Amino acid sequence: MIEPITAKEMQQAYFWAAQCHPELAQARNPEEYAADFARRHGIRLPDFFGKTRTHDVAHRRQECMADLRDQGFTLSRIARLFKRDHTTVQHGIEAVKRRKGL
Repeated sequence: MIEPITAKEMQQAYFWAAQCHPELAQARNPEEYAADFARRHGIRLPDFFGKTRTHDVAHRRQECMADLRDQGFTLSRIARLFKRDHTTVQHGIEAVKRRKGL
């Protein structure tokens, strides 16, 4: 049987888990994550968040959408960030999976 733990014990466990595995920590602000993603890949922010449809920008945008979805953000939240419809986000995430062979 698992013994119950106190809120303080839970906070301490979460703190240490987040230190060892930062990817398990609470998701960052999606705007910050997307902007960092664009900068890491050398894409200008107006292009990344705009209507640019060039291959390299569009694919990176879709990868960012998939990453945000993996972090637990809803399709609607991601769509608002990129000023797109939630079905566009869904299509982008599926496209990333197809490219990765999943």
